[in-house]
Amino acid sequence: MAAAMATTLAACGGTSGGTEKASSEAASGATTSSAATSSTATSSTATSSENADSGSAEEYPQEQEGSIVTLKFNFVKSSSDPEYQWYAQYFHDIYEATDGDVGYQLYPSEALGGSADVLEMAASGQDVVQDCDFSYLATYVPDMSVGMAPYLIQEPEQLEKLWNSDIKTEWETALEEKGLHLLDWHYFGTRELILDSEIQSRDDLASKKIRCAATPMWNEVVRVLGGSATNTAWSETYQALSQGVANGAESPYGLLYSSKLYEPCKYLIQTDHLVAATTVVMSQGTWDKLPDKDKEAIEGVANEFISTQVGRVNEVSEEYAQKLKDEGVTFVEVDKTPFIEAAQETPEHFPEWSEGLYQRVQDAIK
Repeated sequence: MAAAMATTLAACGGTSGGTEKASSEAASGATTSSAATSSTATSSTATSSENADSGSAEEYPQEQEGSIVTLKFNFVKSSSDPEYQWYAQYFHDIYEATDGDVGYQLYPSEALGGSADVLEMAASGQDVVQDCDFSYLATYVPDMSVGMAPYLIQEPEQLEKLWNSDIKTEWETALEEKGLHLLDWHYFGTRELILDSEIQSRDDLASKKIRCAATPMWNEVVRVLGGSATNTAWSETYQALSQGVANGAESPYGLLYSSKLYEPCKYLIQTDHLVAATTVVMSQGTWDKLPDKDKEAIEGVANEFISTQVGRVNEVSEEYAQKLKDEGVTFVEVDKTPFIEAAQETPEHFPEWSEGLYQRVQDAIK
């Protein structure tokens, strides 16, 4: 499980990572048949199974036809990522809990299209599902980007507290008005910074170009880190680092490892700047087609997934931190105080947030 979560992470941060360009490139292949998708997934099933924890040792089908609807789930992680099997289990559990009413097809590596594009497909009523970080949903509900404010959420368990708060209910309702239905958000790891040279303080990052996704909150994350934002699709991150277009990137340990960013970058700066979540979102129109018994069944599976992920990801993080060290990456401890102080200015950079939002989130996660 550990392995899986790690890869997931980058996707979301990474997930947030591959946006405009990645979306358009992936969209050109959106007509990929389910058979082709099945072939891609099957080829890496053994790898996924070997890397998954004992709870995910079973291999789950990469697709099941549903009697009412078959959901096309598009996500950033690759089919060789351990999280692939987590998601396969997630949707297979939905298939079984709904007695076969709700089927699924898995599209790893954004085979259906970029995150932003697939969200638009969902909002227009297509039977698609997307995993993405809060910054993507801020396009529809601006307040939701606060979920990625650096150093705001500091413990994985706080994500579940936020899920059970009135704030989540408000966001859920606002998304429904935009044609989107929120299935869940879950922990996918704590994000760290990996660089091509060693630094000792936030001031040392002033000359560094940090890869991030092209959203306002991701640019804000880089500001808090002290670097200059370089908006690059996640799929191009390795190349950008190898060619000096960027000096560093950030993500959870798992994704940094699975993307082999330890090859161009040998220094991991332990900033702990985000206790990150990824969301799973589908079309509200599709949700409305389902009978109440299926909706209740899906909600039960989603809530269980939220609770399970914390332990999975924590286990994976330890495993991948060691893997990075084994590849020669030097872990650098820094004084996080200057980063945390810079993060206190984040609300000033988001005048579109509703009044008192930042404090409301702080109160909700206590």
